[in-house]
Amino acid sequence: MTFVKGFDLVYPMKTNSTTRHNLILLFFTAIFTLFPLNSHLAPNPTEIKDTTRDLGLEFYTNQRQITFEGPKSGEGYFSADGSKMILQSERHPSNPFYQMYILDLKSGKVDRLSPGQGKTTCGWIHPKLKKAMWSSTHLDPEWEKKQKEEIETRKNPVKGKYSWSYDEQYDIFESTLDGKNIKRLTKELGYDAEGSYSPDGQWIAFASNRTGYNTPLNPEDKSLFEKDPSSQMEIYIMKADGTGVKRLTDNIGYDGGPFFSADGKKITWRRFDRSGATAEIYTMNIDGTEQKQITRLNAMSWAPYFHPSGKYVIFATSVMGYSNFELFIVDSEGKQKPIRVTNGEGFDGLASFSPDGKKLTWTHRNEKGESQIYLADWDHDKALSVLQLSDLEPTNDFKLATAKLAKDIDINDLKKTLTYLASKKMAGRLPGSNEETEMTKDIAATYKKWGLVSSKAKRLENFTHHFDIVTGIELKQKNALSANQKAFELNREFRPISLSKSGAFDAKPFIFVGYGLKASATDTIAAINDYEKVDVKDKWVVLFKDYPTQVTKELRNHLIPFSSLAHKITVAKNMGAYGVIAIDSPNLINKEKITPMRFDGAPTALPALEISLKVFLELMNITDDQYAILKVALEKNDLVEKIENKNIKISATIDFELQKRTAKQIIGFIKAQNPSAKSLIVGAHMDHLGRGEVGNSLATSDDITNIHFGADDNASGVSAVLELAQFYSQPQNKKKLKQNLYFALWSAEEMGVLGSKAFIDDWESENNLKMKDTFSASLNLDMVGRLKEKLSVQGVGSAQHWGRLAEVISLRQQLPLSLQTDPYLPTDAISFYLAEIPSISFFTGVHSDYHTPRDTAEKINFPGLLKITQVVQQFIQEIAVSESTLLTYEKVEGGVRAQGTERSFRIYLGTIPDYSQEGVKGVRISGVSKNSPAEKGGIKAKDIIIEFNGKAIDSIHDYVFSLQAAEPNREVALKIRRASEVITLKVVPTLK
Repeated sequence: MTFVKGFDLVYPMKTNSTTRHNLILLFFTAIFTLFPLNSHLAPNPTEIKDTTRDLGLEFYTNQRQITFEGPKSGEGYFSADGSKMILQSERHPSNPFYQMYILDLKSGKVDRLSPGQGKTTCGWIHPKLKKAMWSSTHLDPEWEKKQKEEIETRKNPVKGKYSWSYDEQYDIFESTLDGKNIKRLTKELGYDAEGSYSPDGQWIAFASNRTGYNTPLNPEDKSLFEKDPSSQMEIYIMKADGTGVKRLTDNIGYDGGPFFSADGKKITWRRFDRSGATAEIYTMNIDGTEQKQITRLNAMSWAPYFHPSGKYVIFATSVMGYSNFELFIVDSEGKQKPIRVTNGEGFDGLASFSPDGKKLTWTHRNEKGESQIYLADWDHDKALSVLQLSDLEPTNDFKLATAKLAKDIDINDLKKTLTYLASKKMAGRLPGSNEETEMTKDIAATYKKWGLVSSKAKRLENFTHHFDIVTGIELKQKNALSANQKAFELNREFRPISLSKSGAFDAKPFIFVGYGLKASATDTIAAINDYEKVDVKDKWVVLFKDYPTQVTKELRNHLIPFSSLAHKITVAKNMGAYGVIAIDSPNLINKEKITPMRFDGAPTALPALEISLKVFLELMNITDDQYAILKVALEKNDLVEKIENKNIKISATIDFELQKRTAKQIIGFIKAQNPSAKSLIVGAHMDHLGRGEVGNSLATSDDITNIHFGADDNASGVSAVLELAQFYSQPQNKKKLKQNLYFALWSAEEMGVLGSKAFIDDWESENNLKMKDTFSASLNLDMVGRLKEKLSVQGVGSAQHWGRLAEVISLRQQLPLSLQTDPYLPTDAISFYLAEIPSISFFTGVHSDYHTPRDTAEKINFPGLLKITQVVQQFIQEIAVSESTLLTYEKVEGGVRAQGTERSFRIYLGTIPDYSQEGVKGVRISGVSKNSPAEKGGIKAKDIIIEFNGKAIDSIHDYVFSLQAAEPNREVALKIRRASEVITLKVVPTLK
């Protein structure tokens, strides 16, 4: 869909969320002693995706603490059937150290597994559920002495630095689940621990520093080992009976915490550098080959664990600060940035998943210093989506034309088609792209295979309709920006904004106006005017994009329509500004960041550029401390002093060309038996946003250039249309048709329903007919992949009897339908309604993934999509097969949506802008609403508005601004260009 729906980010609650191997707990407590924050050894945190905050995501729900007894519990790992958990806990009455326990997750019963003496850690239940393994020092001759010493130490109210014991007496043991039949599996001197079974139960991977005791070391390594026994820690693998030991790693520094992937082919582990200051996550084959680093956070990242899908790894890291370890996930290949999972104070780590991948368990250290185990429901689909992974990814050689599809409407067909359209291979289906060309060739071949007939229209051949669009911007050589002769570097320090006017612009002073907002008052919100008492005439206006973030939800929603950059440029123009210089955000971590160049729509009447935050601070001549104060005020919408430096003058040259491409769309039809039959058209737009180059992407600045998959918007609609085309191409269904049945897949809908409008124009021109004379109705599917309680049927006011049809079909299909009258819709249905053809659109609603890279196939409700496809098939049946209902076109009084881009405002004219405005100075109108002020004032389709109450209208942005400024019930004069004539019309706007 082409509209931008205002929705709020939902931030997860601050959770008392999370702390594998407790040896790392020492770092959590002691890190400030080991590596103080001002030490050169302390790594600088790497910029990562704080997804929980930025995107409002919650990867887990129903969080609950499941261990309570004793001061510490940790390392909880599920049994292979998910019914039990092995864990270590300090709860033995006479032993202060960890002992091993088994928790029955159904009954809640906890039984001790280890003998109760010495130290114990790192347990794992064998996949056959008959035995378990764990590491212990209970054979140490001095175990009793060490326990007493620890008890005395803990009595001291002044606690010493916590440290994990790499006790050389640790060995790996196995026992039955009742703690009997204990068998020793390792006997080497040294720390043998951190073990886990392979999924088939044949192997154990573990960590050991035995080389420090049984292998001669060079002086440097020996000295390091004496100070830090973990420096000789390596990963080993052995058979489950303790034989066949093989070393897998050979690295100075701590390699530890190995876990197998669910398919038993890979191991993930953490590797510390030689200093012990940082650790990264690695994977390898179980024979030690193909060792691969998958994180590069320059922090302490550890305790990795594969999700059962094998697609990603969860781990803990100090990247947010050593006092706040958090859980992150990263794809198993390390191709994506790690994504933050938890968002709580304290320690979160030692995470693992249930065998079915639906539960997450981890250790959290609370404000009392107690470490306990937590359990929650895990959202695997959300993780896949954010990491841009897919369980549904088709093979690279998939072709719709050769795919095996069922003869009936089938859920598996829908899955195949949708995942193909929303795949990485299709790269977001950008209009005019190579991917669109490949896709349309495939669909054209499919239509031909199914026996459809190519439609007849100008620029249409072999089912494929071609039309030209503007898709991008090409910067030319003359672009320049300078301040008092100091030149700035293109694409590093500045870049033109595609909304800009082109040309050379003289040196002029500048003034900073905060966010540059000018927003009207409401009953509860005061007016905002960043230009109040400021003279910006003949000056460059410097402003931040968007709107303040630290304000109320009500104010944030109110500011949305006033905060677009196009609107701000138009406001600046009307205030007399010479040009606009924008900065991306006050909160940028990277002060040198420049937003990638993208096509934002029709140009405005002012020069406009973006500069980096670093350049802004240089121009403002303010310190970091001063800026910190300014930023707080900006984000709270407090009054900010307008900063003007009259000693600096800025000049610029803006030089770019619009890039044109040929978009392609598919239209074919199945002939009815009667050659003079009417036609029904069923359509859906197949284009999306590519990598955010065009259209209204709502991705974060980190994600804006990632593939926008458009699974719901609108691979869902296209897959349904294709399934219906395949269904009606079957001979037994085809012969029943009493109307020709068109199946159209539009392009450039996201740019303003350009494709459907171009087809109507070219069809009418080629056939020398009005479409309304031969087409009975139009059915449109746009975003039908997220069905919840009911399906919206929009535009039922476009004809009599849509309601009657909906009533019958809803009862027949047992699916609640929500009928909406307004036919002025931000989708291709509007093109047919304006051509006076009864038109409805099917829609399941907006969601937080809309127009972002998160709109992926995993989120689709396929049973719901199947149900919707069957509902649309019933509409086709009633209109084109039984012809049970005659649909008569009705012109409707437009609601707010009839305004096109003016729909966010209350002033109403009833005009519907034509979005194919290239080369037009002014705003061309494609239609007007029934009984609207525009219709009463005499405005007609194809009129071009060039002046609004004395103000020149150069673009759609000027028109929106003028509408916003108009007063209700007060006459305005509009200058209109109609063909070659300029006329003046009087129109009275109303409130809507």
